[in-house]
Amino acid sequence: MSSLPPLRHGASSPHDHQDDVLNEVIMAIEMKDNNTVGCAYYITFEETLYLQEDVPLAGIEVVETLLLQAQPTSVIINNRAPAKMADYLEAHAQDLDGSQVGGGVNGVYILRTVGPADFNPKNGQQKLAGLDSRIFGEQSTILTAVAESADGDEVGETDATRLSKYMRPSTVINLESRLSIGCAGAVLSELQRRRVVEFLPDDPQGEAAFCVKHVTMFTLGNSMFLNSDTLMSLQILGSEHHPNSQMQGPDRSKQGAKEDLSVYGLVKTLACTPQGKARLRQMFLRPSNDLDLISERHRSIAILLRPENSSVLEEITKMLRKVKDIRGTLANLAKGVHQMSRAQGMKSGVWLTLSRFAHGAIELFGLVHNLSGAQTLDIVSKIMTTTNPRGIRDVGEMISRDIDFEQSAEAGRTTVKWGIDADLDELKHLFAGLEDILSQVRARLLHALPDWARPHLVNCIFYPQLGFLAAVHSDRQTGKAMYHGEGLVDDKWQSMFANDGIVCYKTRMMCELDATYGDPYGRLVDLEIELVHKLSVRVLEHAETLTTASDLFGELDSLVALAMAAEKYHWTAPKMTLANDVDIRGGRHPLQELVVPSFIPNDCKASGGRVMELEAGEEFQGSREDGPLGPSMLILTGPNHSGKSVYLKQVALIVYLAHVGSYVPADHAIIGLTDKILTRISTRESMGCRESAFAIDLRQAAFSINHATRRSLIIVDEFGKGTNATDGAGLMAALLDHFLGLADNRPKFLVATHFHEIFENGFFLTEEEEAGRDLAFSHMEVRLDPDAADADDQVTHLFRLVAGRSTSSFGCRCAAMNGVDDAVVERAEALALLLARNEDLRAACAKLAPAEERRLEEAEVIARRFVEVDIPASQPRRGGGRGAEPGSVRGMLGELLAFGGGG
Repeated sequence: MSSLPPLRHGASSPHDHQDDVLNEVIMAIEMKDNNTVGCAYYITFEETLYLQEDVPLAGIEVVETLLLQAQPTSVIINNRAPAKMADYLEAHAQDLDGSQVGGGVNGVYILRTVGPADFNPKNGQQKLAGLDSRIFGEQSTILTAVAESADGDEVGETDATRLSKYMRPSTVINLESRLSIGCAGAVLSELQRRRVVEFLPDDPQGEAAFCVKHVTMFTLGNSMFLNSDTLMSLQILGSEHHPNSQMQGPDRSKQGAKEDLSVYGLVKTLACTPQGKARLRQMFLRPSNDLDLISERHRSIAILLRPENSSVLEEITKMLRKVKDIRGTLANLAKGVHQMSRAQGMKSGVWLTLSRFAHGAIELFGLVHNLSGAQTLDIVSKIMTTTNPRGIRDVGEMISRDIDFEQSAEAGRTTVKWGIDADLDELKHLFAGLEDILSQVRARLLHALPDWARPHLVNCIFYPQLGFLAAVHSDRQTGKAMYHGEGLVDDKWQSMFANDGIVCYKTRMMCELDATYGDPYGRLVDLEIELVHKLSVRVLEHAETLTTASDLFGELDSLVALAMAAEKYHWTAPKMTLANDVDIRGGRHPLQELVVPSFIPNDCKASGGRVMELEAGEEFQGSREDGPLGPSMLILTGPNHSGKSVYLKQVALIVYLAHVGSYVPADHAIIGLTDKILTRISTRESMGCRESAFAIDLRQAAFSINHATRRSLIIVDEFGKGTNATDGAGLMAALLDHFLGLADNRPKFLVATHFHEIFENGFFLTEEEEAGRDLAFSHMEVRLDPDAADADDQVTHLFRLVAGRSTSSFGCRCAAMNGVDDAVVERAEALALLLARNEDLRAACAKLAPAEERRLEEAEVIARRFVEVDIPASQPRRGGGRGAEPGSVRGMLGELLAFGGGG
């Protein structure tokens, strides 16, 4: 039973495969009311059907993980599937216009619903029993023999045969996984429908299309759980899509997507082969919890990086570039397709690809054997024991002996060398001598023609399938031939075709040549096709040997890429342990350190909850009296831009890379086995998502609460910032209190927050309670110089983690550093100071500015003097001057305003 199914090929790069095989992944998923999930999917490229062990008490996170791992192009569900699963799959499916709705790393797939009968486990078992018995290996043959030789039983021959058919799948498949068996039936029904729709009944290619040649059972166990939020938040994967919507669709090889800056992208560029990149992607999507497997990968990297192996490793990387993934090549060979297109010629042809693979593989066998200390590695042992170098060498020799690559490039088709077949050599001699024969025939024909007609004869030519022809000039004005066979007795000239001023005729002499020589080119091509077909049959006999070697070299390539990444980025080997601790010294962020002039490394010590009864297979490390290595909860505070988020991510990435089997960016690291990495870091909003930003944050936090175990690592960055400050602080305090209250089941919990009030005002824990809890505070150190003239110099970030709690986030200083107006910054600082003193902000906001106070005082003086003025009841009317007379109302008002303006 396979513990982990392989990723479908082609998922890592649109140019990884140079074949025309459309790699589809057809998946069926079923979920029952008790949240048991079953799944099966078929990879057309491998012609393999994968069945998952039924997962009880599962949820949408398992469906999400399956989509991440298989990356299907089509998903089939029951039309009675639970609403939560149907809604989730619809949200991430391809829209009707071909655009992706949900986004993320789940890929793009077409969602189809079928009836419950397609998911019936009994029907699925019948369809599996109807597959070729050779799929289930030698055990099925033994079961058949036993069933047919059951002497003494009252079971007839037909019943025994039927019984053996039902027993065969049990040798490979767990028949207790009824949901997955039903899903397998749905996939097989879909394959049958596609075969009927895409091929005519008598089409021989239809019989070979959508065949199942392998059946494998897999389980999701022994791997660390990662969801899409974690993959995107930590930048483990990052696919950058082409902006043209026409470049996107269900076929990933035509999406125009490329890997953006990501952890996987750092290592992917160092892989040399398409199968190596696919293997790397599988390793990065499925970090292992198998300590033996992780240790083996670390040991492989250590041996590859030995100084005495440097020259051999360089030669291995050069040779790996010649070893392409030949699954598609062999599929094309089985279909009779020998080259992609005439424009590409033989460079992408199957024969040149197989020839290079064979020669490269033989060279790699020798290079791997020369690696110092590598004989004890599993990958080297598998290469040496499970492959057949002699068979691969025979394939290369057969191709080199039979195929003429130079002549094939000139002819635009596959040609066979001289000396392979006597009849072919005779035809080649004949075809090569046609020019002399045609020269002699032309001379005879000229002798027979009238004198006036001889200048009109161009030549005697040979066209495949049309035979021998006489070419005559044509009249440029009329387009008719200048000569039609006049003057020749018993010789009828039959016009065959005209082209470019020449008319070709079939004459008696040409017919005699046809009868004598026939169509030598057609016979030559037919014989070459027959010989090439025989060569194809002989090569396909070694298909399993070739694909096994290709896959193993892909695995070797992935390990070489990890080793080269460790050397290039100065990563070191971590120590994996069953203890529930994380001890990192000099840890770095693998992406951040590449984009900054200098990176300040930091340490981390954290421990998950302890239990008295160890898990099965665990060995107790250390004594209970020694206490945990570090706190289970680390609360990180400090200014903006000080590196808190980078620190949280680098700890998670170091733990993650250690479980991948890679070296890690740290001076020293001891990593305890971790079953999940859960994050609440970045809010990924989209128009296709119906949730608000705060709702997305709450969902991520709720997922961590519901699925965390004592071996989990949880990273939370500024939870609660999407709502008002009071509710946000309350939610953050409640979240911290929940995980602290889990006692021995506490996960490793790292959190960054700016809600200082929950600690300063005693909303969370008092100082006495903090001292007695498995909790620690740290902050990112800064240097303050309030008197500096330049805002950029007032706060200096040191990016160094120190113990203790920071009391300010210096948000106003960060605003000044980012160009916010000084007046706004000063006002914000004044309000922040009042908040710190618990003063009334309403009174502070009601206070007027000094200029406004002066204007208000002037207005008050003017108003008081106006009230004191004695205005006469009547004023004598004066003549038409514009000026205000002394003693008049206008004059008195002018004096008041003048007094106020001067006052």
